[in-house]
Amino acid sequence: MSHEAVYFYVAAIAILAAVFSYAASSVSSKFATRYGAVDQPTGGRKIHRFPVPLLGGTGIIVTMILSIAIISSLGLLPNVSYRQIIGFVIALIILCVGGVLDDIRPQPPLRQLVFPILASLVVIASGTGIIQVTSLTEPSGFSLVWWQYKYSLLATHYSLLSFPADLITLLWLLFATYSTKLLDGLDGLVAGIAVIGSSMVGALTLSAAYFQPGVAALAATVGGSFLGFLPRNAHPAKQFLGEAGSTVAGFSLGVLAIVSSAKIAIALAVLAIPIADAVFVAIGRIRKGQSPLKGDASHLHFRLLNAGASHKTAVYLLWSASFIAGLAALSLQTKGKIFLVGALIALTGLCSWLVRKIGPQRGE
Repeated sequence: MSHEAVYFYVAAIAILAAVFSYAASSVSSKFATRYGAVDQPTGGRKIHRFPVPLLGGTGIIVTMILSIAIISSLGLLPNVSYRQIIGFVIALIILCVGGVLDDIRPQPPLRQLVFPILASLVVIASGTGIIQVTSLTEPSGFSLVWWQYKYSLLATHYSLLSFPADLITLLWLLFATYSTKLLDGLDGLVAGIAVIGSSMVGALTLSAAYFQPGVAALAATVGGSFLGFLPRNAHPAKQFLGEAGSTVAGFSLGVLAIVSSAKIAIALAVLAIPIADAVFVAIGRIRKGQSPLKGDASHLHFRLLNAGASHKTAVYLLWSASFIAGLAALSLQTKGKIFLVGALIALTGLCSWLVRKIGPQRGE
């Protein structure tokens, strides 16, 4: 298939996913209202003024699963194995179940953590991440597979467990998942980050140097699904992502980064600010003797509001930072990407400190 044909069907996948996602989210909004999955304006970090339906992530996940099933049956995922596809779909279902349960009746933080861990383990068991993550250091001749357990099925050998590669994969997926979960405090912010991140992975896998049409199609599915939800989630939001949507955003970007031959630096650059912000906030809570999983308004996006930025301005600033970081990562070599991520982490800490000095801290 020619490059021009690949560009066409990738664009078509993104557009169709966006249209279906918008429709599916409208339906999920009605279910949310019927079953009481509504976010009430209780103050603190909940800055909306009126009750807003949750379950936005369910429409996104349904769209992703149906889209993956269709493009897979059409043979449009040539660079992704069926084991990886099945593992990703099962992981999406797990996150959806956990998200729906939390949206209807909020769960304790530790119980919420069970579902991302299970989803990550399913993806790892499907073979995603074992080879790709180890390739991160292959140019230097260092392997992350120190020990491996294999099994045979129908004369085919599979690796079930690799150490420490699988542990690194698990930590990466959890960091990516919680970076967007904790970032989900402003209307449209996480959905936009998911569109930006998947677009960057898609752009990379459509380039001549890393041409992977199957991964590009998968990225188009993820990006299109979140793009279709954005009109409903933009400020003032008609519907929120909910637990499922906020977790599946980072999780999907984490998986895309792995299946695209360990191009983790691209996703890490896009997610560097929310990941760094989450770490800084967790450290601050621990220093105060609080649980690092306790929700409050100490995240960077809330501090921007406290410093005087409007809701839309804060969202556009964070979108722009992620977009510029992703573009820069596309053009940099390995050492440059490492420096970029380090600079973004330092910049996040500096900005968080500055805006904290400018405005009072609501909810802390």
